[in-house]
Amino acid sequence: MNTVTAFAKRLRCCLIALFATLSLGVVATPTTSYAAGFEVGENTPRSVARGGTGVVNTADPSAVYFNPALLGFARDNQLMITSNVLDLNVEFQRDDFYSEPGGDPDQTFGPVNNESGLFPAPFVAASFDLGPDEFSLGAGLFGPPAYGNPCYGEIEDGECQLDREHPMRGMAVETDMVVVYPSVGAAYQFDLGDDRRLDVGLTAMLAYQNTDFTVVADTDTSPPWRENPDDEVFVQGRNLSGIAPTGVLGISFEDGPLRLGASYRPPIRWNLTGTADVGYPPAVEPLNPEMTDDTMHLETWHAGSLRLGWGLQWGEHPADSERPRWDLEFNTIWENWSVVDNFRIELDGNITPAGGSEDDALTNFQPVYQRKGYQDTISLRTGLSYGVNSWLTAHGGGFLETAAQPIAYTSADFISWERYSAGGGASIHLPYNLELDLGYSFIYSPSRTVEQGEVYNPIPMSSCTGPDFQDDACEQSGTPPGNPQNEGQWSAHFHIFSAGVAWRY
Repeated sequence: MNTVTAFAKRLRCCLIALFATLSLGVVATPTTSYAAGFEVGENTPRSVARGGTGVVNTADPSAVYFNPALLGFARDNQLMITSNVLDLNVEFQRDDFYSEPGGDPDQTFGPVNNESGLFPAPFVAASFDLGPDEFSLGAGLFGPPAYGNPCYGEIEDGECQLDREHPMRGMAVETDMVVVYPSVGAAYQFDLGDDRRLDVGLTAMLAYQNTDFTVVADTDTSPPWRENPDDEVFVQGRNLSGIAPTGVLGISFEDGPLRLGASYRPPIRWNLTGTADVGYPPAVEPLNPEMTDDTMHLETWHAGSLRLGWGLQWGEHPADSERPRWDLEFNTIWENWSVVDNFRIELDGNITPAGGSEDDALTNFQPVYQRKGYQDTISLRTGLSYGVNSWLTAHGGGFLETAAQPIAYTSADFISWERYSAGGGASIHLPYNLELDLGYSFIYSPSRTVEQGEVYNPIPMSSCTGPDFQDDACEQSGTPPGNPQNEGQWSAHFHIFSAGVAWRY
């Protein structure tokens, strides 16, 4: 009975700590923006410094994200609070636009860059020792590691300002995204004897997203569609939000110094609903136009991921005899971004003169399918840690990653080309079981030249609709209305700075 009572007390304390962790995460997470879109690098300073690895040798609360089977390797109770700070550098020089081949250009463009600057992405997690050696519990609040608020215009008074002559009007020229995963994980250990063990784990997540974005749409209704800033409307999606269930399933095997691990997160289907603000072209403004219903819907996917890895740990750390001095890890990660064939945007209402009804509609909005053509990616990652002395552990690593965006679909919406990364960092061991973690990673994407672009400006009033664009109204079967927006020269690179503190108690 005493054992049961002690276990009940521990369980009660851990549940209180779990809810405190989630509450702390709500306070620590910015309300204006968070990570979304394509994932860049990884969460936590240690993983940032170690090439994005984490599926095998993680021994802290971040296991709830990387591989919940590893929660059993997190000693005692632990709390970690970290944040990545991302700096996205993108430049696009669009080619001149010709409506008639061989003639003079209709429009010429200057270069555009992301002007938003540094973007913080916090990560909060905790792990709990309930007493039985076989069972472990964790919780967290975090998002996918990414850059959430690019602005390809001018920042004025904290706002992203755009003009009608913008070179990439048909793409998302401004985005502000929040994606958060409230998570609870558990792991169970099977002792196989002879220094062998098998761990399995599961993290249950609710994925929440809230998104604002701006694109410029053309008001043409029939071909020939020719880009003209005077005939375009600014379409702003506001507070598009939705919740979807997801999770992570993990497994880990240890045999002496050798460790193997794997985890899987399924793809997430996003169905977001919010409102639309429409900025009308000069020719329509005298009619005092308004929307009969400003409800907007956005449908798309977020890729799932399969992580596989192996690692070695050996030696005795100068700071802690229960930690290895050497820690080597290799990961292979597959992400099925091919599920993202398009973004589907739909407005419930239509444009009428002031005080009009649906019968007075100036035009009818058709669903807009922005084709993405994404493809699956594979990354190869490696990380190494070495216990230098009783107060310092050094980290290093890097990764190679294939492109999610084919060259023809290169877009400012998300920058997901081939990536090459190198990083480093350190863990500073402090008194009272505190640890300060620091990490840095540089991610380089080779420059791109897009000559046959497949990113078209949205034309919501055309009957040539997706997803296949086979309607008789299409000027060319299988091709969206409008003209390519992404032809020209592209370059991009990331800096990721990461810092945090962990406490074992």
